[in-house]
Amino acid sequence: MRLGLVSALVLSLAACGLWSRDTTEPPAPLPEFTAVGTPTTLWSRSIGRGGDRFLWQMRPGVTEDLIVVADVRGRVTALELDSGSARWDTRLDDVQVAAGMGVGDDIAVLGTLEGLAIAVNLDDGDEIWRTQLSSEVVAVSAVAGGQVIARTNDGRLHALDAASGSTRWTALRTTPALSLRGAQVPQILPGRVLASFDTGRLLMLGAGRGNVLWEATVGVPSGRSELERLIDADGYIPVHRGAAFAATYQGRLVAVTLDSGDTIWSREFSSYQGGDIDPESAVLVMTAADSHIWGLDPRNGGDLWQQRDLRLRGVTAPVAVGDQAVVGDYQGYLHWLSLDDGSIMARTRPGSGAIVTRPVLNDGVLYVISADGRVSAIRARVDDD
Repeated sequence: MRLGLVSALVLSLAACGLWSRDTTEPPAPLPEFTAVGTPTTLWSRSIGRGGDRFLWQMRPGVTEDLIVVADVRGRVTALELDSGSARWDTRLDDVQVAAGMGVGDDIAVLGTLEGLAIAVNLDDGDEIWRTQLSSEVVAVSAVAGGQVIARTNDGRLHALDAASGSTRWTALRTTPALSLRGAQVPQILPGRVLASFDTGRLLMLGAGRGNVLWEATVGVPSGRSELERLIDADGYIPVHRGAAFAATYQGRLVAVTLDSGDTIWSREFSSYQGGDIDPESAVLVMTAADSHIWGLDPRNGGDLWQQRDLRLRGVTAPVAVGDQAVVGDYQGYLHWLSLDDGSIMARTRPGSGAIVTRPVLNDGVLYVISADGRVSAIRARVDDD
C-alpha cells in the first residue's frame, strides 16, 4: 500500500484511538516579511484539469523552445517557452495521467495510473507508442541515450527504448508494506542511472544493462509500527562535485561519491522532497519533512541556517539559483529565500492550487505547475527593488 504523507499521518492519529477531536498541528500561517525584490511572471496559462498533488506528479518537460505538460485526463500540450502560446494540443484516450513529463530525443513521455508509459512526438503531439508496465507509473526520467526510465508503484525501474517503447531492462527492489506516496525521478547520468527506493537504498545502475554498479544505504528502518518504519528515499537528489546528496523520510541525509557510493558524511534528517545546490553559492538547501528549509555546508553537512516560518505548508523541494532558492507550498505560493541566512526575500502566487512538484529551472526561468491546472513561467531570481 502506498499512501500520501497526509494519509499516513491521519492513519497514525486514528490508530491511537485516544482523541475525540483533531489535535493535528495546522500549517503555519502565511508569514509576514520585508520584501527585497519583486517576482516577474512572464506568462501563465491553463493547461486543462489539474489533480490531487499526491496523485498527479506532473513536472514540466522543457526543450530548447517548448514546455510540454499534461493534465490529469490526458490532454497533452506543448507551449512556446517565450510566450506560453500553444504550438500543439493532443488528447490521449482512456487514461489518467499520474507522472511525467520526460523529454528528449524528439519525444515526450508520461505515465498513467493504469500503468502505461506513453510517448508523443514533440513536433506535432501524435502518439508514437504506449507500453503497459507492471503497475502505476509514479515517475518518469528525462529521455537520454535512446531510452527513458519509468518508475512504477511496485518498486520497479523500467528502461524503455525511446523509439519503440520496448523494455530494454528492468530493475527491482522490494517495496515495503507501507510507504509514502511518490518516488524519486530517476536521473540519467553519462552511462549510468541514479535511483533511490522506498527501502532507503540508493543505487547506481549501468544505463546499458541495468546492472548494479554500487548500492548505498541512506536510511535504516526503526520502530515497532509500519508508520515508524517508513524510510522512503523519494526526494530530488542534487549532484555536485562528484557527490550525490540523498535523504530519507525519518532517516538520514548522506553525501556519497558518484564513482563508488562510499559515504562522505551523514547526519540525521527527515525529508521526502529532497534539496538542491547551486555551484555559485555552494550551499546545500534541503526541504525537511516538517517544511523547515535548511541551509547546509555540502562539505560536511554542517548547519548554516534554518527557515522555520513555512512549517507544515507542504513545501516542495527547492530550486537553488545563485544566492537564492525558490520553494512552492500547498496554497500555491512561491517563496524566495536568501541562501545567506534563509530569510524570505519575495513571494508570488501563480495559481490558486497547490504547487504540485518542484519547479523546473531553464535558462533563468522557472516553470511551475499548480494543482488547478495552471502552468506559469516566472523569472528565477528577484533583484533588489
